[in-house]
Amino acid sequence: LLMSLDRRRKMLGYLRRVNFSTFQNTCKELEIQYSPPQPYTRRATKRWLVKKALCIKVFQEKQKLKAAERLRQRREWQARARAAQEQQEKQVQEKQVQEKQAQEKQAQEGTPV
Repeated sequence: LLMSLDRRRKMLGYLRRVNFSTFQNTCKELEIQYSPPQPYTRRATKRWLVKKALCIKVFQEKQKLKAAERLRQRREWQARARAAQEQQEKQVQEKQVQEKQAQEKQAQEGTPV
């Protein structure tokens, strides 16, 4: 009896995952109230708690090291962005100066602008 109930539970679980509407119809026809199995829970032993605490501590230390590296990279990126912006502004200023000189040259020659 227990083996057949276990087989039925497994088949219903499979049917529930694969085709939910058929699963619902089957349960309704057979008047079965399906309850999914309980999720696996780990028993909290002292050893497991110590191991978990160590893993968390190692993870936090690793995050601190990564944070320092990310900060260094961010500062490099900001420095590059500033340098590129300054270079672009310098090019714009040079272009404006050249245009102004060209206008002055044309004005001296007497040709209209």
